[in-house]
Amino acid sequence: MSNFMAFFKRGLGALIPTVLTIAVLTWAYQFVDNNIARHITSGVLELYALSGEPDEALGIDTEAALTYGDPVDQWDERTGRRLTAQYITLTATADPGIKGATTKLDREKRKAMWELVRRKWKIFNVVGFLVSFFVIYVIGYFLASFIGRTTWVLVERTLMRIPLIGTIYPNIKQVTDFFISDKKIGFAGVVAVQYPRKGIWSLGLMTGPPMGRIAQSDKRELITVFIPSSPTPVTGYTITVAKEDVIELPLTIDEALRYTISGGVVKPTHLPPTVDSPQ
Repeated sequence: MSNFMAFFKRGLGALIPTVLTIAVLTWAYQFVDNNIARHITSGVLELYALSGEPDEALGIDTEAALTYGDPVDQWDERTGRRLTAQYITLTATADPGIKGATTKLDREKRKAMWELVRRKWKIFNVVGFLVSFFVIYVIGYFLASFIGRTTWVLVERTLMRIPLIGTIYPNIKQVTDFFISDKKIGFAGVVAVQYPRKGIWSLGLMTGPPMGRIAQSDKRELITVFIPSSPTPVTGYTITVAKEDVIELPLTIDEALRYTISGGVVKPTHLPPTVDSPQ
């Protein structure tokens, strides 16, 4: 039984990071697809509709309209099958007494057919997804320029003045900048400091000197330390302490963050074990 539990835990340890990675990537794909790619694909299909009907090889007919269309509360009296909005559009006839009715109906039919193409042939969704990535790249390229940076600063200032948005946006921006910003946070090293009270040691990231007013009121050499919280190190507390009261640790920032995120479970392998640790 002990071997079974050991192998089971080992299997979990191997699968959970893989599954979570796939889940995050799947979420990212769905987010981009639902919020950006889907609209781009619809725009591309609108352009296709202007050029004409899809090729016959794609198999877009009334049967495809019944299979992939949007169901409505109507049924075919002969077959009893539920009709769809696209089927109704494809089988409709224009009223010759209304000027331009035929042209408008032809345009609606082409749009319906290309929408069915997107639903039947999923590869068309990839087009919108790839285009959305290119659009994001272009936006990033534009923001790297002087005009782009200036424009975005004005946009952010406007957002900051909008009630409610001005409260939420800065916090979200801090989190996203922490993960994806090219600018590296200037941590000077990893330290241990007695916080939140004497006798309790916490892991901290030394960020630099204190604010000038604090330094003037205390003759000791002071430093600023960020204390990350577990398991989300993007939040925490910033404290100012005397340099003589901290212990500098031979850890990298990544090792310190892994230790914090895991709640102390993942310890750096290059450090010697503690006295009470099993050998």
